[in-house]
Amino acid sequence: MVLVEGIQTKAKPIPKRQLLAVWKTLSSRPFPNVKALELSDEDFNHVLEHRRCREDSLREIEEWGRILPTKGTDACVFNADESEGADYFILVRKTPYHSLKEILVHELSHIARGDL
Repeated sequence: MVLVEGIQTKAKPIPKRQLLAVWKTLSSRPFPNVKALELSDEDFNHVLEHRRCREDSLREIEEWGRILPTKGTDACVFNADESEGADYFILVRKTPYHSLKEILVHELSHIARGDL
């Protein structure tokens, strides 16, 4: 069990080597301190609904032209709290619509562009 955004979840870590391999295709800067977790669909939905904020909604409108439904969201990336031992968190649902590689490229590119 892992505490994510104050919610107890069952989470499987996504290996750093996978994140690093994708990062190297996006940026020549040093890899930031990123933790990525795969959550059950139920836990992912619960965390996403709990942490929904104005900034997330504005980013979705800018990126997708609308606010996405929780069920249609594969993953999210956000700034971590200092106490969490990371600069960023990426959460991925267990049964996403896209491949894990596509998801990591998308979410890590937010970090690489600095738009969080």
